[in-house]
Amino acid sequence: MVEVLHLAAVLPATVGLCCAVGDRRGRARSVVPAAAMLLAMLAMASGWPVVPPLAWTALLLALGVGSAARLRTRAADHADQHARHMQLHRALGLVLGAGLLVLVGMGGDHGESIATGHAGHAGGSLPIAMLAGAAGQLALTARLVARSLRHRSPVVGAVEASAMGLMTMMMAIMPLVG
Repeated sequence: MVEVLHLAAVLPATVGLCCAVGDRRGRARSVVPAAAMLLAMLAMASGWPVVPPLAWTALLLALGVGSAARLRTRAADHADQHARHMQLHRALGLVLGAGLLVLVGMGGDHGESIATGHAGHAGGSLPIAMLAGAAGQLALTARLVARSLRHRSPVVGAVEASAMGLMTMMMAIMPLVG
C-alpha cells in the first residue's frame, strides 16, 4: 500500500513543478523546491538507490528552512502578501516532506507501522508532530486556495498549493498504513 501512495504522490509533485515553472513569477525560489520534491517522490516511489532517503530528507529540510528564512515581515499589498503566504506554504511543505520521509523510511526499514509505535525510535512525538503539521498544512492550503479564488488571483497558485497539500497528506498517510 505504501508503494501505491509513493507512486500516487508523484502526480501532485509533478503538477506542483509544472505550476512553479508556469508561474510568471516562478523563479528559483519556487521551481528548485518543486523539482527537489518531485525528484524525492520519484526516488522514493522507484526505490532509486543512487541517493539515499536521508540525503533527500536533508535537501528538503535545507530548502524548506532556507525558504522560510527568506520570508519578509514587512507590510505589503495583496499580491506581495499572497506571494509570502505561498512561500510559507512551500517552506512548510518541504519541512513536513522531510520529516515524513524520515517516518516512512523508519517504518520501511523495520517492517512495522509507525502507527503501532514499534518502528525504531519513531513511536514517540515525531509522528504526532508530523501529523499535526500535515493538518496545519491542509488548513493553510484551504485558506490559500479560498483566498486565491476570492481575490481572483492566477489559478496557477491555487493549483500549486492544492498539489503541495495533497502530496503532504498522502505522505502523512504513509506511516499510518506502512
